[in-house]
Amino acid sequence: METINHQEDLKQANALLTEEVQRLGQEIESAREQFAQQNRLAGIGQITAGILHEIRNPVNFVNNFSRLALDLVAEMKELLEKERAEAASANLDELEELSGMVETNLTRIFENGRRAERIAQSMLDQTRDDNRQFAPTDLNQMLEEFTKLSYQGVRAHDREFNVAFTFDLDPDMGQVNLMPNEFVRVIINLTNNACYAVNEKRKAPPNPDYTPRITVTSARMEDGIEIKIRDNGIGIPDELVQKVFNPFFTTKPPGEGTGLGLSLSLKTINETHKGQLSVTSEPGEFTEFVIWLPVEK
Repeated sequence: METINHQEDLKQANALLTEEVQRLGQEIESAREQFAQQNRLAGIGQITAGILHEIRNPVNFVNNFSRLALDLVAEMKELLEKERAEAASANLDELEELSGMVETNLTRIFENGRRAERIAQSMLDQTRDDNRQFAPTDLNQMLEEFTKLSYQGVRAHDREFNVAFTFDLDPDMGQVNLMPNEFVRVIINLTNNACYAVNEKRKAPPNPDYTPRITVTSARMEDGIEIKIRDNGIGIPDELVQKVFNPFFTTKPPGEGTGLGLSLSLKTINETHKGQLSVTSEPGEFTEFVIWLPVEK
């Protein structure tokens, strides 16, 4: 009788333990989603300052060339007035040259206005949870715009920080089927880490020959697409390289990193895009993150 009661107690204990494990599992998953949401919001906040700085460039470009175009139109009107009076061929030649300049400037205005529009729209899309679909994407354009945007966000907090970008982007890349919002966050995370690494090296004992540099490359190959983001910063110690993708692991001081950026980036590349995200590093020399994406069949 005592044995039967003992077995019943064990069954009840196992049932309670199973329920507790399930409850803890649900809480862990809920916490993971909350941290993912917080990381998304942190990423948006990080680059908001970058938007304010980066968007000045195309807007100033638009304003400057608009004023120049108006001045050229004024000159054209003056020449037309002279033409009516003198009918001189020299004025006709100059008028043709001015017309070409106006056309060129207006084209540049249009291109930079569209760039400002893309930046603003991309940032608005970051706040939408329903915008999680694969779409043909200009990968090279995304890499160039959002690495620079991320850098401007970092520089907004440290005006002494500067970095040189080198872009080696495959001109035959074309459109790539991506989930744009998720992929943008990967670019931002990797660029933020690169900026931190080169900035830490810059603030180390003075090295007059050191130039902080981030190199971004893309290549379309037969078996896939390869993207590299490489910095010449402080590097990662060998014993820590294998831990950088672990959730909550960070080499940054308290308050400067959540330890979730790389783990979420790994999930985005490996699970969402069925690719691979890897890292190699040499302490004091460089860190290079490599993204490999399968070619669409």
